[in-house]
Amino acid sequence: MPPSKSTTRELFGARVYVGMHPFGPELMAAMRNQALALHEITNPHGMPWSRSTRESLHLMPVFDPVTRLIESVVAQEYGCSVRQMTGREVVVKRGQCLPLHCEDTDLSAVFILSAQAQPDPSCSDYSGAFVLVNPSGPFGFKNLPWEGLRSELIYPAEGMLLIFPSYLAHHTHPYNAEEPAVELHFELSVADNHANQRLRQPSFSRTL
Repeated sequence: MPPSKSTTRELFGARVYVGMHPFGPELMAAMRNQALALHEITNPHGMPWSRSTRESLHLMPVFDPVTRLIESVVAQEYGCSVRQMTGREVVVKRGQCLPLHCEDTDLSAVFILSAQAQPDPSCSDYSGAFVLVNPSGPFGFKNLPWEGLRSELIYPAEGMLLIFPSYLAHHTHPYNAEEPAVELHFELSVADNHANQRLRQPSFSRTL
């Protein structure tokens, strides 16, 4: 289920933001159509991770509302300003997923333009779930007494914005809908806005 409101919390010792920010239906459709068109041009192999160019989406005016939203959330929730941003479309079709990986930047952001997966966790069906992995190790179930779960499942919904430190390894479960999921993924380099003390002593709950 998507979050009922925007939340920032500590997960595996890292600050993670999840919020619902749907734009109007016409703008969401325009961004989705542009992302799908780009996918056809830049991704001849059709896999979510095989884009053939790193040309950034944030240079395209149709995506300006998303980039401004990301810059605002990063300033408010992380006490930082975005110095550099690179964006790309990610289109996930039935049976596809993103493999476990991490990025060599400061923060990563994911904005969901559409997601039609129908997961059923009660049957161990986690279709389309976005997974953040504990940096202590992605495999196994043993954890130290003060640690929480080894991974966190987030179920994408249209208009969801997810921001997290890029060193957190992440992946997705295979997608099960006929209509593809369409997402915008951004990698951010940030500058500290003199918020080190606030970042070291988070005011939000440490409980998962």
